[in-house]
Amino acid sequence: MKLHLNLLAALTISLSSLAASAHSSEQHGGASRAFAVKPFTERTWDTLLKAGPRPSAYMFTTTYCSACPAVFQEILDATKKSKATPELIVVLMDAEGSSALRHALHFKGMTQLFSFVGYEPAIRATIDPAWRNITPYVVLVDRNGMVQRGVGSPTAQAFRQWLQ
Repeated sequence: MKLHLNLLAALTISLSSLAASAHSSEQHGGASRAFAVKPFTERTWDTLLKAGPRPSAYMFTTTYCSACPAVFQEILDATKKSKATPELIVVLMDAEGSSALRHALHFKGMTQLFSFVGYEPAIRATIDPAWRNITPYVVLVDRNGMVQRGVGSPTAQAFRQWLQ
């Protein structure tokens, strides 16, 4: 089972429709990107907070979250109004491998894709022990490492603080 999960997590497929999105074209050079579904385990969040890209937005979502694509679009739109070029990271909590890649099409403009691998409640607790598993759960990390967390759309003030 573990080998099977590792193979799914390592699956890499070129998603030219994601690379063709406005965000990728305008802010990331427009080059074709190959997306790998990276595993998100109980240790991943601590590593990303310490050494991950900055600024960055993390959207934790599920395949059944109907509001998540719209909230992601709001985040993407906020970055277009800024000189900053943050990483836009989607973390699927309930899909891996090729299933995660199929759902990634709802998040055009993302720069990285992760999926939970392991016991979901334990992974979620490493991100925020108070998080009640409501999506979209958005974490904004500014260039100095300051973190803002919340469910749903960030406020205009949160975007300004994140992108300054």
